[in-house]
Amino acid sequence: MEHRSESIGEQLMSRLPRPTNLAAYQKEVASLLTKNEKMLRRNKWTVVRVWMFVTAVSAPFLWMAGRHFDSPQGNWFLGLACFWVLFGAVEILKYVVQQGRVELLKEIKQTQLQVLELHELLSKGGESRVS
Repeated sequence: MEHRSESIGEQLMSRLPRPTNLAAYQKEVASLLTKNEKMLRRNKWTVVRVWMFVTAVSAPFLWMAGRHFDSPQGNWFLGLACFWVLFGAVEILKYVVQQGRVELLKEIKQTQLQVLELHELLSKGGESRVS
């Protein structure tokens, strides 16, 4: 069983990127995370605008559905209001999923950088012992 865990550890280490310059790789990761954060903030404002639109459109539809409660037009207006609210809910769900993706990517990259730093320290320590 111990041999299997070593092979899994070796497999995981083999999948790590092997940058020649760790500092440049750290800057590249930082720029990637910054770009993702900017995209997330931009999408947040898009979702806010969509919900402002949904509110502006759904309120009159609900009012008209209440005025025409006994007729088929009331059901039509109610259906339109439900459609727009559902559209807004889907946009919020997309934003929440994207936010989780960005947070997970940030955690993974931070862990990856820490492992690379430790690996570099161990390799430098091994070279100094050999010299």
